[in-house]
Amino acid sequence: MRFEYHLTEAGRDLAPVMHALLAWGDRWAVDTPPVAFRHRGGPGSEHDLDLKSTCRTCGEEVGSGDLTIDVRAPGWDRAGPIEGS
Repeated sequence: MRFEYHLTEAGRDLAPVMHALLAWGDRWAVDTPPVAFRHRGGPGSEHDLDLKSTCRTCGEEVGSGDLTIDVRAPGWDRAGPIEGS
């Protein structure tokens, strides 16, 4: 009997997080990255994967300097829960 595992939608949504952690580790935790993801682009094009963040609403690339924080949870600020709330 053979069993196969298929990722759930929640598991697939973790892929960008896992790629970001791998990229961080490759930059800061090792001298030589132990693995690399390869991207098959157009015909005859294959290269190391180099992801970027893109806004789904406007299609523009997103950098950390482009972000602001809008705290929407009552009793919270940017640092976390507000004491006495």
